[in-house]
Amino acid sequence: MVDYLINNIQIYDGTGKPGFLGSLAITGDRISGIYDYPDIDIPAHNKISGRGLCAAPGFIDTHTHSDMYLLHNKLQPSSITQGVTTEIIGQDGLSYAPLSTKNLKDYARYLKGLNGMYDDVSLDFNSVNEYLDRFKGNIAVNIAWLVPHNSLRLETAGFQNRLLTPDEIKKACRLATEAMEQGAKGFSTGLSYYPGAFSNTEELIEICKAVREQDGVYVTHLRTVFQGESFDNIEEAIEIARRSGVKLHFSHYRTGGNTIGNSEMIMEKIDKAVMDGMDITLELYPYPYGASFAPMFVPPWANDGGFDAIIERLKNTDTRKKIADYIDKEFAAFDGMITYCENNKEYMGRVFSDIAKERGISKGMMISELLYSENLALSFHDVDPKLSKEHEKLFHRDLIMLLSRSNYMVGSDAIHVGEYPHPRAWGSHAKLLRIAREEGFPLETLIQRMTELPCKRFKLRNRGCLQEGYYADLVLFDSNTVTDNATIDNPRLSADGIYYVFVNGHLALQQGRLIEEYAGRVL
Repeated sequence: MVDYLINNIQIYDGTGKPGFLGSLAITGDRISGIYDYPDIDIPAHNKISGRGLCAAPGFIDTHTHSDMYLLHNKLQPSSITQGVTTEIIGQDGLSYAPLSTKNLKDYARYLKGLNGMYDDVSLDFNSVNEYLDRFKGNIAVNIAWLVPHNSLRLETAGFQNRLLTPDEIKKACRLATEAMEQGAKGFSTGLSYYPGAFSNTEELIEICKAVREQDGVYVTHLRTVFQGESFDNIEEAIEIARRSGVKLHFSHYRTGGNTIGNSEMIMEKIDKAVMDGMDITLELYPYPYGASFAPMFVPPWANDGGFDAIIERLKNTDTRKKIADYIDKEFAAFDGMITYCENNKEYMGRVFSDIAKERGISKGMMISELLYSENLALSFHDVDPKLSKEHEKLFHRDLIMLLSRSNYMVGSDAIHVGEYPHPRAWGSHAKLLRIAREEGFPLETLIQRMTELPCKRFKLRNRGCLQEGYYADLVLFDSNTVTDNATIDNPRLSADGIYYVFVNGHLALQQGRLIEEYAGRVL
C-alpha cells in the first residue's frame, strides 16, 4: 500500500532525458516506484490522475532572499505555486549567521529593507546551528544555506572601512569552516554591499581556500565597489576561484540593457576559464531589470561604522548633501521604483525621479532623505525598460542561449518585502517554462537545469531526480498552459498551469490550491 499513486503522467525524471508516459508512487517521504506503465494498478491510499500533465522533480530556486521572510511567512506561496520545493538562501553575503547578539540586531536593522523584520521572529540566535534550527519543521519548502561574507566581516572587523588583518583573516576562515561543518553549502559574497565591499581580493581568496577544504561553492554577486581602484569584476571572481581552487558560481548573470542580444559576448571570459579547466556554474532569472535595497547607494566612506553611523551622517545637513552628491554623480543614469518604505507608504509604487521632481530636489537628495526617514529600510526595483517586441524576443533568445549551456541554472533573486516587490519572486520559473515553450526549447533540458544540475552543484543529496529511493519533491504541471501572471502592478499573482506540488512526500499544492503543510527541511 503506497501513499500516493499518480497514473497517466508524462514523466520527466530531471536528468535531461525525454519524457515518457508512466506512473509513479510515493511512500512516506520517498519515491517508491517509477513505472513505464501509465495505468499500473497498485494499492494506494490516494490516487491522482495525471492525464494531460507532466511530472518533474520539484524545482530548485538557486537564489532567494527568504532569510528572514520565510520564518515569518512559512507557507511561501510564491515558490510553491511555481513548483519550487527548495530555495538556496544566504545569498549576496546578506544573511544572519554566525552573528553575535549586537551584530545580529544591528545588521537586521540594516537589512530590513531587503529581508524585513517581524515581531514573530526573535533575534536570539548566535550560531549557524541555532539559525538553521529556526527553519526545521516550520516551513513549506526546503532550504539550503550559504555562509555570508558580511557576517564573517562583522564578526572580525565589525562594520569598518578597512582591510582585515592577518589574524582577522584567520578568524574569518575559521568561522567559514565552522559554518560549513554546521550545514552551509558554500560561501556567498555581495560585493556591491557593505561591509563586504570593504574587502580586497586577497581576503576572499583566503576565505575561499577554507571553503574549498569543505568542498563548498563560492557564490558571487559581482563587485561594483572597489575603493576607487579600477577592476574587472569577472576577472576578479575567476582569479579568486583559480588561486583558491574553489568551485565558482555566478549569481543572476544574464543580459540586460545594452547587452541584450549579446549573450555570447558576456560569456567570453567565463567560457575561456571553463575551457582552461575551471569549475564554473551560473544562474539567471528571466527579467531584464533587477531589484535591491537603497543602502547600496550610500558611498563607502559614509558606511564606515555601520547602521548608527550612517543614520548620523544622513541626519547631518552637510554630510547628507555629500551623500546626495555622490548618488547624483555615481547613479546619474539610474532610476528605480520604490517597493518598500514603511514610513512614507504613499511613495510605494512610484519612481525616484518623479518623487524628486515633485519635491523640487535632486534624485540623490530625495534618496538620502528617504533613507534617513525610513531608518535605511528602503527598497526598490529598477524601472522596467519596457522592451519593444523585437528586443523582448532578443532577450528571450538570450535566456535560451544561456540555458542551453550545461552549466546554467535558475534563481529568482526573490525579494519579498514591500507592496510592490519585483515580479520575479512569483514568476521566474513559470515564465521560463512559458518562454521555453514559445521558443521551442526542449522541456527536458530546462527541467534538468532547474532540478538535477543545482542538486549536483550544491550537494542536495537524493533530490533533483524522479528516481526510486529519492525524496518525493515533485511538481505536476500542464506544459501547454503553464505561465507566469505576476506583473509590476500585481507582483503577487500566482502562476497558471501548476496543479500539484509535493515536498518530502507531503502535498503542498492540490489542484492549484495551497495546503497548510510545513514539510520543508534544512538540507
